[in-house]
Amino acid sequence: MNISRTTLLLTRPEAASFRFRDEAEARLGAFGAVVISPLMEIVPVDFELPEPLPADWVFTSAHAIPEIAARIDARGRRAWCVGARTAQAAGNAGFGLCSVEPDVTSLSARIRAARPDGLILHAAGRHRRGDLVGELSAAGLQAQTVTVYDQLERPLSPEAQECLMTPGDVLAPLFSPRSARLLRQAAGGHVARLHAVAISQAAAEEWEAMPRERLEIARTPDADGVLEAMVSLFDADRSA
Repeated sequence: MNISRTTLLLTRPEAASFRFRDEAEARLGAFGAVVISPLMEIVPVDFELPEPLPADWVFTSAHAIPEIAARIDARGRRAWCVGARTAQAAGNAGFGLCSVEPDVTSLSARIRAARPDGLILHAAGRHRRGDLVGELSAAGLQAQTVTVYDQLERPLSPEAQECLMTPGDVLAPLFSPRSARLLRQAAGGHVARLHAVAISQAAAEEWEAMPRERLEIARTPDADGVLEAMVSLFDADRSA
């Protein structure tokens, strides 16, 4: 692959896609083209919070934090987070940080080891993997989930459809199992060589590479891990 002849297809929500585009071009250089076509839209939903408000909050995505910060005073409350970006958003909102882990499995183990007293509230999206609250409850902790946003499906844009139906190399980072599944379904019958970089094994399992296409899995489940995996896909001379 050659970066100057490769289209970068980003399907995260728009703000996250623009941010990742800038990070990718700073790390790898300029792509032949960048197409941003979110397959999901983050939409707030109505929710009720328990009273009294808990001291311990779990955030597995930064998308939940603005919805919570708009409703409560976070000062004096503790946040358990997946990912550095989520932790930064929680800190900016006023939460004290207890732990920052790379994935839900590690965070669950950390919380179970710490055994905080009182209710642990997981503020999350409607679509989520695993059963964090179930694991905490099985360990004898008091835990509850509140759904504060939804991730609505969106079709590929005409520009994205066109790039997939045009011969050439297209690189698509896959940041979740659901986004991998949605892109696989939307890209059926594609003509381009659609190479993928999955953020995790779970995301990779939702993908199906065609002959002459590649699938890489990030060594760490975060944007930096995805970027490192992207580097391996390109020739040493990316400007040739």
